[in-house]
Amino acid sequence: MATFVKKLTFECNDLGIDVDLLLTFDDQPIAELYKKYYPSAFAVRKFGAEGTYRADVIYRSQLAFTKVVISNDVIQSASTEVPINVGQSTILTKGGEVYRFSDPKTETSVPKKNIQCTNNAPFREDIGVGFIEKDGDAPKTTLVWRDVGHGQRLNAEFTPILRGYIGTDYKENSLIKGQVETDRLFEENLAALADHTTWVITYDVSTGVLSIDKK
Repeated sequence: MATFVKKLTFECNDLGIDVDLLLTFDDQPIAELYKKYYPSAFAVRKFGAEGTYRADVIYRSQLAFTKVVISNDVIQSASTEVPINVGQSTILTKGGEVYRFSDPKTETSVPKKNIQCTNNAPFREDIGVGFIEKDGDAPKTTLVWRDVGHGQRLNAEFTPILRGYIGTDYKENSLIKGQVETDRLFEENLAALADHTTWVITYDVSTGVLSIDKK
């Protein structure tokens, strides 16, 4: 499947309330979400009560594995990464203090719609799945598997369903450790959207209801 890029613009005008919008890919088909792996706070965008605000979010379907560095449940960085396509596998190794992913190869052992990584580093490692917005850029990690054991094979199927929540305390790039309990205002499969869409945030003062609607 050809790589696609989706741009979403969120905007408001004199919203009437300050809002933090959390965007995350927390609707995934793989079992053990919040047990073995966690979605990240992919983006957190702030919108003020007065004035005009706009915020862009870009998704590109070029997937990647990342060897992430986690501190206090926040993704600090990725020490290395590798672009990978559905049906391919890679191997994570460590020589001295340097991590490396092998060049991805198409393997019949990779489950349908999956990408695969085997941890051949000596110890348990945190491994992320994300996407590369632009060739040459560092990947944006969207899912993280914690403590993947030596010799363990990680199969990941990523679905680009983006959800938006308000009223959370999550900071961008932090791990979401359980189901978000606040109101979900947005849910879209990015693969089904036009290349550029605009979404308007409104607030009804009389009911206290916030909404996000396509423009």
